[in-house]
Amino acid sequence: MQSIQIYTVKVFINVVRNILFVHKTEPNTVRVAFERLSNITKYPRFVKKEELNYAGCEAAWFTPDGYIKSKTILYLHGGGYVVGSYNTHRALIARIARAAACKALAINYRKAPEHHYPLAIEDALNTYKQMIADGYENIFIMGDSAGGGLTLALLQLIKKHQLPKAAGSVLLSPWTDLTMSGDSIRTKKDVDPLITPQLIEIFAKRYFAEADPKDPLISPLFADVSDFPPTLIQVGTNEVLLDDSTRLAKKMNDAGVPVQLEIYKNMMHVWQYLGGIVPEANKAIDEIGAFVKSISVSTTSDNLDRANIY
Repeated sequence: MQSIQIYTVKVFINVVRNILFVHKTEPNTVRVAFERLSNITKYPRFVKKEELNYAGCEAAWFTPDGYIKSKTILYLHGGGYVVGSYNTHRALIARIARAAACKALAINYRKAPEHHYPLAIEDALNTYKQMIADGYENIFIMGDSAGGGLTLALLQLIKKHQLPKAAGSVLLSPWTDLTMSGDSIRTKKDVDPLITPQLIEIFAKRYFAEADPKDPLISPLFADVSDFPPTLIQVGTNEVLLDDSTRLAKKMNDAGVPVQLEIYKNMMHVWQYLGGIVPEANKAIDEIGAFVKSISVSTTSDNLDRANIY
């Protein structure tokens, strides 16, 4: 049974969606509103935030007390490739960093429609290259929603450019199919309190512009995922993007990638964002921390419990 907290929040989110996204879809208007809305989440204790410029992007390090130096997180925030920043996701990133006992770097990659595909991917790739050049090893790449899709695009380019492999990846309600071919786009539209098929279509077109949405860098569901690192996917049953996760998990499993799929009953899109407010978000964040800690940096491909694999 879902908690009273998540039930209450979903009602609130549904009202906000109708005000914020349905009637006001101009990018700058939505961006400002999202920045203000992020104040509903409380920044956790024992995590220091330090802003800087990194690899040409506005960025921030989130450093928890007593962090381990052998692993590092690169976090790519969500927001449909149009909105969001490390600031809107600051509480979520800080909670994940604390749970994993790792420093986390988050960047403000370029946004559509002013900066459409492939500029966000270029920013992610340049950031990863700079982290490697700066001596960071055992990097876990994480992202929610569009940030999850961007994570998967980055993993493809890491393989293409023969860069040091990521230690693992974590995908929170990832947006993997901008062609909108998943059945859940239609079957879950009445229970998803945040995302609508119409909103997905608007944001998708702003991002891929004149490109082919079937391009694997745009829709990673169609990518060659072989040799990807161990991956944790979290998704809720009440998401229109549910099939974006389940189909990806099956594809990874078929390709021999260690993939752990966690489906949370009655959860909305990126409910982890509500850490500190709802118990289901706290549980999911704890699972992310446990996943990072479970992977040995010396044998990253052999350290998952196969009983938990999709």
